[in-house]
Amino acid sequence: MRVQLVLIAIAFLAASSVAAKPPLDYQDPPPDQLPGVAPFQNLPAIDESPDVVVATRKMPLWQAATYDPVLTNACRLGDFASVPLNPMVIRFEAPAGDANQGGSGALQWIPPDRRHLLVDRRHLAAPGEIYYFEDASYPSCRVWVENLVKPRHLVDGTSLPKVDPAALRKEKAMIKSWPQQ
Repeated sequence: MRVQLVLIAIAFLAASSVAAKPPLDYQDPPPDQLPGVAPFQNLPAIDESPDVVVATRKMPLWQAATYDPVLTNACRLGDFASVPLNPMVIRFEAPAGDANQGGSGALQWIPPDRRHLLVDRRHLAAPGEIYYFEDASYPSCRVWVENLVKPRHLVDGTSLPKVDPAALRKEKAMIKSWPQQ
């Protein structure tokens, strides 16, 4: 009987000591925690990673590519742009004896095999063209094209080419069906 009482007392004391101390997951703070912040807690709000210079060209931009007003207007409207975190740039370095007195600059670059970096809502991209973007995320965006397949032109005073005529008729019919005030 004494042995049973001793075993019950030992079991009770063991159970009370385990119940009194919470599991390691709930202790505040964990005993082996390092001082400082957790990973990813103090990351900057914007991407501050450096640009990746893919190539350097020893010529001015206007000799390497053609300015495209249609793509520029589409870029300014947000319909044709480089993704904001595209780090790939091409550096252009004009020689000092050039008519523009030399200079250098870097533009975002999207070659044909990197179309996943291109926002093209109006499907304006052509298969073999290479695009250079200046200020891609701003209203002052400008676009140059290398290997221009077919020149684009502004149509009827608009900033972009006309969309599908059937879709345009459908949209006009929908607008005409709206209630008049």
